[in-house]
Amino acid sequence: MHWADATARRVIKRRGDLERYVVASGITPSGHIHIGNAREVITADAIYRGLLNQGVEGELIFIGDTYDPLRKVYPFLPESYERYVGMPLSEIPCPEGCCESYAQHFLRPFLESLDDLGIEMSIYYADRCYKEGVYDNAIVTALEKRERIKEILNYYRSDPLPEDWYPLSVVCENCGKLSTTKVIDYNREEKVVEYICSCGYRNTVEPFRGRAKLPWRVDWPGRWSIFKVTVEPMGKDHGTSGGSYDTGARIAREIYNYQPPEKVIYEWIQLKVGKRAVPMSSSSGVVFAVKDWLSICHPEVLRYLLFLLLLFLLLVFFS
Repeated sequence: MHWADATARRVIKRRGDLERYVVASGITPSGHIHIGNAREVITADAIYRGLLNQGVEGELIFIGDTYDPLRKVYPFLPESYERYVGMPLSEIPCPEGCCESYAQHFLRPFLESLDDLGIEMSIYYADRCYKEGVYDNAIVTALEKRERIKEILNYYRSDPLPEDWYPLSVVCENCGKLSTTKVIDYNREEKVVEYICSCGYRNTVEPFRGRAKLPWRVDWPGRWSIFKVTVEPMGKDHGTSGGSYDTGARIAREIYNYQPPEKVIYEWIQLKVGKRAVPMSSSSGVVFAVKDWLSICHPEVLRYLLFLLLLFLLLVFFS
């Protein structure tokens, strides 16, 4: 039996009779998206097909993490992008002036290449979801249960979170940055937060409609409950003991009252250049994109390799 069919059977057995089984995947478009990222989507597609083979209704969704902040000036970016560090990727200009944003510049070619792989998904963009209010209820819940969230996260941390920590970052109205702000108070009755930014700005705002974002370890379980995710593949870093899946699973159950999705862990893909093998990384520029693969080999071969070697390290030789 193929592992995808075995996974589908396990999911159906554990989750019971659902109206629809949602398989999710997602990527942060911080740089050029490579076949290691494609492994997540191809794995999700295999599970989705396995569910359909079992005669149940399914949906395959992809969530582009376009509202994540730019963490630093990566090697492939001009030094002028220092001014955008800390801003959401969706709000940063395209580095080549060909797309509406930084996020779309790196995400669009990847999504287009999936057509060649025969993958069809419902696509969501995090920035649009936040701005359209999709996360508003999840934000309120996180703010009102922040002490419990902090307890859950601290259980897995060696250094406890600060006493004044809040599970939210506001997009500064002055400088537009997300990672430089700090929530310092929440008014439960008025549903507003007070925040300060390292640029010197301070204000009180309603943290809705894209004005704020949940941190990754809270955003992920919030997303599961919003999109009713049933199963999701993930890299071994997220699936390791004490990783973001473990904290997310508890937050999903204890904060959002949602049964976390079944996890399917996959190995990373490394790029071998000469005698060295290094993990692919969008932010470092060490990548072999899907379009690069398609220029030298059939898409079916890539699907086959990733289907066959779910839990094993795959080396791509390049010269």
